[in-house]
Order: sequence, then structure tokens, then C-alpha cells
Amino acid sequence: MKPAKTVLVAVWLAASVATAQSAWRWSGSFGDKSLSMLILGDIQIHTRRADPMTAFVNIRETLRRADLVYANVEGTLVKSEGPDGDIPDKKGWTHPGPAGAAVLKASNIKVVGFANNVAYGRNNILESLRVLDAQGIAHAGAGRNIDAAHQPAIVERKGVKIGFLQYTARWYREDEQIATSTAPGVARILSRDGVTIDDGDLERLRADIRKLRPAVDIVVVSHHNRDGGTPVQFGPAAAAAPRTAARPDRTKAEEYQKQFAHVALDTGADLVFGHGTHTVQGVELYQGKPILYAIGHSAFDQPGYEDSKDGLVIRAVIAGKQLVRVSFVPVTRDAQNNVLLLEPASGEGARLVDVVKGVSPGVPLRVEGQEVVLLDRKATTTTTAERKRR
Repeated sequence: MKPAKTVLVAVWLAASVATAQSAWRWSGSFGDKSLSMLILGDIQIHTRRADPMTAFVNIRETLRRADLVYANVEGTLVKSEGPDGDIPDKKGWTHPGPAGAAVLKASNIKVVGFANNVAYGRNNILESLRVLDAQGIAHAGAGRNIDAAHQPAIVERKGVKIGFLQYTARWYREDEQIATSTAPGVARILSRDGVTIDDGDLERLRADIRKLRPAVDIVVVSHHNRDGGTPVQFGPAAAAAPRTAARPDRTKAEEYQKQFAHVALDTGADLVFGHGTHTVQGVELYQGKPILYAIGHSAFDQPGYEDSKDGLVIRAVIAGKQLVRVSFVPVTRDAQNNVLLLEPASGEGARLVDVVKGVSPGVPLRVEGQEVVLLDRKATTTTTAERKRR
């Protein structure tokens, strides 16, 4: 007879294999012509792993069964040089390198956002975009100049065209990161006080959406949040200033985030979400359209951030070229730092759902099967012209 400990280990291993091989069970029936899109939080898949391909081992089958997967990629896809990191104001930060893009492709992540605070160095940004292009991965939020950085990523699946725009409200050195008329970089949304957004950036957001809206069926807009407590947010001068206030509760969205989301939806976006706070934040239905203010982490290998495990995976179902369901599943990471989807009705999953509910007053969230439903509606008959005006 086998010892009890051996039996328990065998059961645990069997459960682990099943988790790695099984796709998540989504709710609802939307027909063969519907499209299922997953949106992940911050990704930083590092070559310090023995095998970077293991980052999504627990959810790879779930990702592969989706029609489309979008994520925010943290760090440039160039090889790091030296032990002290790649960003002068962020000691110890090292970039994932080109192997990170190969992992994205293998995990069905075919479109990414690149506007965030650790897209550092103009040449590094350009080289990273070349790496993504070589892997056939579409990208938004960065480019060879400001016009290119504001160009959307447009992806077509099952006859549905989806456009993505991404911006960052956080960076370290503007002269190394923010795109200009003559220099490569990322697209920005400037809010120095966390309350208001620079008028020029807000008008650029509107212009980007107006230009994209007639070309696609669905518009998805996101940005890398300020975080509210980073002393080097606007470069060396800001870094020298003493921090006078306690670090804010990063589960609570700042006022500028709400302005950003509402303006984007009023201008024609269908879905808005945020990332960058290393936490989850609240959700909202604004004029019947979904906002998820921060969806936290996904696969994230940077030392110092591995204790920030909270995250959400968004599921968006498109039928009749309309968004008919938006739901989410809480995620964490296991002892090997690999992403795990969590049951939303129990344990750690329920705790994360409670966090979201606590900062989403009045939003009618419901747990259905293995997901939390934010938006649920039937497809309606609309003309192409009406869809373009939404």
C-alpha cells in the first residue's frame, strides 16, 4: 500500500496536469459565428526563467481557444546590458528580450499594447517593434514618430474588425520615451495631478478614436495608469522632489482615469480598460458601455513585483459585430510564478471579486459559472452606418 504522502503528491500532480491542459469553462452560448476575445493584464516574460515558455503553462489552452488575445507588454524586447538594469530611474529593471515575443506568439497573443512606463529608450522601442513585426504580432501605442505611435492596431477575425489604441500616463524620461514629430517613442496621456488631463492629449485621444471608428466594428482603448505614487513619474526633476504624502490606495481609480474612459466612450469606443497599478480596480457601466479601470498583472517575471499577483482576465464576446458580453475572471500566480485562473465564487478568487465590488458601487456584477459578468445583452440588428457612428 502506498504511503498517504505519496498518494497526496500523486493527486496534486494529476490536478496540476489537468489544470495545465484544460481550457477554462466559459458560460453562455453565442453561436459559431461569435468571436471570443481575451484581454490580459501586464505581461513581462523574462529570460531568467529556465524556460520562458512555461509562463502560461496553466492557461495556454484557454488562450489558444480564444479567437483573439490582447495584452500590455512591459519592457522592451531587446537584450538587457549590465547588471544594474536598463532604466536609470528604475534601478534593477531588466527587459525581457526578444524571447518574450516568441512566448507571446506561442500563446496566441497576436496583438499587444506597447505604451507604458518601461518602454524605455527610443532605439530600444523601435527594435522591439521590429521584433514584434517579425513574429507577426500587431501592436499599438508606439512608433517611429508621434503619428505612428497613435496609429491603432487593427485585427480581423471571423469577418469582424477590431481596433486597439493604447496610451501611457506614466514614464521616466520624456526625452527617451515619448514620441515626437521627429523621434520614436510611445503615445502619452498626461495628468500631473491625477484629476485632469492635458487638453492637447485629450483632443488627440478624441481624434484617434474618430479616425479609427469608421474603419472597424469594435474599438478597444486602454492606458497605463499613473499609479499615483511613483516619485520618478516625470523624470529626474520629479525624482528629486520629496514624497510628502502616503502612498494612495491603488485599488481606487483616480479622477483622470474616469475622465479618460468617459471621453473615449463618448467619442466612439466600445470598451475601455487600464493597467499599470499592479492591482485590480473597480469596473463601471457608462452609458451601457464597460470600463475596467485596472486589470493588474498576468505573467510578470520582474524581481520586486512578483508579490503583486492580483489580476483579471477580461472576456469579450462579439456577435453580430457587436459587444454582447463582457466578463472577467480573477487570476493569481503559483509558487513557480505561473498564471492561474481562479474560481470567482470561492477562496482567493472570491476575495479578488470582493475587492472589485468594493470599489464598484452600484455596478450589478454577478457570478455565472466560472466568470463574473459585467455586460450581458443580445445582439441587435443595426446597419453598418449605425455601427460606425457608435
